[in-house]
Amino acid sequence: MEAVNMSNTLKILLVDDSVARARALLQALQVCGFTEVSYASTADVLSDLNRLGRSDIILIDVESPTRDTLEQLTLIRDRQPKPVVLFTQDENVQSIQAAIQSGVSAYVLDGISPERVRPAIEIAMATFQSFQDLRAELDEARSSLEDQKVVNRAKGILMARRQLSEDAAYHCLRKAAMDRKRKIVEVARDIIALKDVIA
Repeated sequence: MEAVNMSNTLKILLVDDSVARARALLQALQVCGFTEVSYASTADVLSDLNRLGRSDIILIDVESPTRDTLEQLTLIRDRQPKPVVLFTQDENVQSIQAAIQSGVSAYVLDGISPERVRPAIEIAMATFQSFQDLRAELDEARSSLEDQKVVNRAKGILMARRQLSEDAAYHCLRKAAMDRKRKIVEVARDIIALKDVIA
């Protein structure tokens, strides 16, 4: 997301149980040009997944992240992944590590000011996107590895049943996939299923 357009388009969900703290953060956001800000208490944030889904980023302001807060962050990470900025006074290294493991993209200490809010949001957005890209690459790699295992198993079945070499078994799979206009892994699954039925 381009920083120039961010203030005009970013939908921010502000989560805070303290009205005074929420007001201070809202003022800092307005100074930065952020206008699309909605508010929720920590108790309500998970009960309205629609509003969570409509938000581009979540800003949480707490004195110190409690166990309940970290559990909620983990649920958000798992149900509706979003960049999260946590504003807190807690400098404890264990608290920072726990927050990051729970899905926090930026951990901001020592108060709120317009000078700190925008960079924190930009860092959170960039960190979150980088993490999502890595996650997608990992998922793709896992899927590819699983597909390869399926193809290898199907090749093994063909090699045993038809007395084929590994290359010949692969060419047989590839030809069957081309003839049926399907992926090799799909044909491989059919062969495995058929083998299990016959067995």
